[in-house]
Amino acid sequence: MAEFVIMGSGQDYCEVMCGDIIGMDNVTFINNMNGFGSTVEKQHYSRVKKVIKNAFPFLVRIKRAIINSILWSFLFKKNKYSHHNFAPNRKDVRFIFFDNSPYARDELFLKHVRNKYQAKLILYIVNPVSSILWNPRLCGSSYDLIFTVFSHDANVYGWKPYNHLYARISAEEPAYEDEYDTDVFFVGRSKNRLHNILRMYEFLVNHDINCDFHIFDVDEKEMFYKDDIHYNQWLSYKEVVRRVRRSKCVLEIVHKSGEGPTLRMIEAIVYNKKIITNDACASANAFYDKRFIHIFENPENIETDFIKDSTKPDYHYQEEFSAKHFLKCIDKHIDDIIIDSNKLPRRKQRGI
Repeated sequence: MAEFVIMGSGQDYCEVMCGDIIGMDNVTFINNMNGFGSTVEKQHYSRVKKVIKNAFPFLVRIKRAIINSILWSFLFKKNKYSHHNFAPNRKDVRFIFFDNSPYARDELFLKHVRNKYQAKLILYIVNPVSSILWNPRLCGSSYDLIFTVFSHDANVYGWKPYNHLYARISAEEPAYEDEYDTDVFFVGRSKNRLHNILRMYEFLVNHDINCDFHIFDVDEKEMFYKDDIHYNQWLSYKEVVRRVRRSKCVLEIVHKSGEGPTLRMIEAIVYNKKIITNDACASANAFYDKRFIHIFENPENIETDFIKDSTKPDYHYQEEFSAKHFLKCIDKHIDDIIIDSNKLPRRKQRGI
């Protein structure tokens, strides 16, 4: 298999998404928003940048890419995710960028790694286009392959559909999933859907459903039910998973249908949890089972017996979301691209 470099989102859940491949001999995983993990590394980076600019100001004027090349070399040093330095001497390196990695939109960096490592560049989009900053020209000119977890965006933009990546986190307690702390767990940003989230909360508590709601990016004046809802209190992803496992059911609320599945749906499948979702497209999910996945349009449509019923879901999940499958898929597509390019007619060389 080829050499892979994963440019993560900088979030802790990205480690979980790539958990099955982190540490593999042919995988370098970088998951810092600026590429540098510790404060010492950041300070060293700043010092080097200052020295270069002060000692060689003409380099800045002549070609900024030279400085960038020196600075970017620090990205590929040995880190906590790998036991080796990235120094490929092959021509089949694949760089995979998560869409919310800052490097995914850095045109100079993309050109640098393509030229230096003769790399193939892959963009992996885990957010709907409507919610991210993206540059159609950059996507079209810089990337060899673009994957998205949203079938609607794949159809509109001609990208390749692919599922979410996920590696199951082992339970820390023996009877972790046999007891429940709450009936319904929700966690997420308000994202112009706060009204819908609060309507859902009101409906559930009015039907004696125990709720554990965590909402972020909410203005003080919009914080209703402050004694019962957790506002702007960030949870680590490890804590999110703990709460998912300790709940009977998780709640997924998308801004509009077709923007799923979200990470909540993936968690429900992997950890065998019921899920309530307003994404009508959830019925097309390969794991859809109406006994475990309840689709609603308005809170009033929810069947509370679905939540209260003690039936334990079993989606028969068999590591379908493993990132190992994704690497194999990329290899196949890149091989096809190489084969197709070799079929193109070549210009005859002139004799000397």
